[in-house]
Amino acid sequence: MAPQENTPARPGGIDVSADLAAEALQGIDTARERARLTAGLTPAWYGPAAAVALIVPALVDAWAQGRGGWAVLLSLLIAFAGLGVVLVLVNVARRRSGVRVTLPWSARLRRVGAPLLILLVAGGATYGLCRQFGADNAVGKIAMFAVLGLGAWVVFVVRNATIKQKLQATR
Repeated sequence: MAPQENTPARPGGIDVSADLAAEALQGIDTARERARLTAGLTPAWYGPAAAVALIVPALVDAWAQGRGGWAVLLSLLIAFAGLGVVLVLVNVARRRSGVRVTLPWSARLRRVGAPLLILLVAGGATYGLCRQFGADNAVGKIAMFAVLGLGAWVVFVVRNATIKQKLQATR
């Protein structure tokens, strides 16, 4: 009876268990990739909130330029509040996913480098064109921050669409 206890339960059991182990490892890799992709999704409200956080301080600054005194102080406070809102949004989006996947700095820079550069160039071009066509500084700043805010929103929508497409492919 002792030899029967050591024999595999199925014919070719060693090959079957190796195949099962390979499938399990592939399943783990797929789950890890899906978790990484899911962690990269941003909530749908993130884009509009970031746009508002960028545009409102520019509007308040334009309003405060001619008023002086307490209006300038209010403008500075709202600018800092806008920056705080953007930072809070980054943390909320990161924690919301429930999955903590840390990317190295080089990967993070590659992911945001091209969109950030495009947004900065578009914002600068908008400001330059506004000034070229005779708009004053306040209108140029409002237009620039509107382009930056709406552009950030578009970047988030495109990134989410790409991630959702990759998630569909991993099913």
